[in-house]
Amino acid sequence: MSDDGPAERISVGLILCDHLDPDPASVDGDYPVLYPAAFAHHGLDIRVYEATEGRLPDDLDECDAWMISGSRRSAYEDEGWILDVKDLIASNVEAGRPQVGVCFGHQLAALALGGEVQRAEVGWGVGGRTFDVVAPAEWMTGPDGAPAERFTLLMSHRDQVTRLPDGADLVATSEYCPVAAYRIDDRLFCVQGHPEFTPGLSEVLMEMRRGAIGDDVVDAGLASLHPPAPPLDQDLVSGWIAAFYRQALDR
Repeated sequence: MSDDGPAERISVGLILCDHLDPDPASVDGDYPVLYPAAFAHHGLDIRVYEATEGRLPDDLDECDAWMISGSRRSAYEDEGWILDVKDLIASNVEAGRPQVGVCFGHQLAALALGGEVQRAEVGWGVGGRTFDVVAPAEWMTGPDGAPAERFTLLMSHRDQVTRLPDGADLVATSEYCPVAAYRIDDRLFCVQGHPEFTPGLSEVLMEMRRGAIGDDVVDAGLASLHPPAPPLDQDLVSGWIAAFYRQALDR
């Protein structure tokens, strides 16, 4: 991508699986604001589909590519709209439509394709967490243009993918979150973290959930937002997602 942006923009259908509560949404906006803010300058035009209200695409041709958002819900819950999104994920993969899963979407895609998701024994993962890239795709480069070796991303989850779906390759890992990112060739790329999050939003969410998460985990998460913690790679990962779409669509 040049400084002037990509030659051709890509329409991405965002399957929105939740909304932020008023307090966190007041920081930098709700998800329909956060996702375009993260991806528009990478050449992606976000079209929102309200999954929890049963609003899903009638045709996979409505957008060039697809993205499944995060959610406070668990991917293994047996609820109608969640099952419908699982079916959509499977249909996209079968049709070869490029698709990205973020947090809940990362987990739901694993379930939709035969993997496993469970409540993590290590508890919540919050704040900035660093992951080792074990199998970088050619579009996963660092700021220097070399293949990425690690990245730090804002997290907010207590479920994890515990078994990859058949045909998936592990992309990134850490001791606390063994399946931090995975992909299926040029059809699916999933990350447990939130490239659309901002540090201010992460801070508010951690404080809101302090009682559920625990003081030690929240305090460590808050510390991860400031030096000497590693800098966040929110925009780097957003760029990888755009590059994944662009390569899959040959644009």
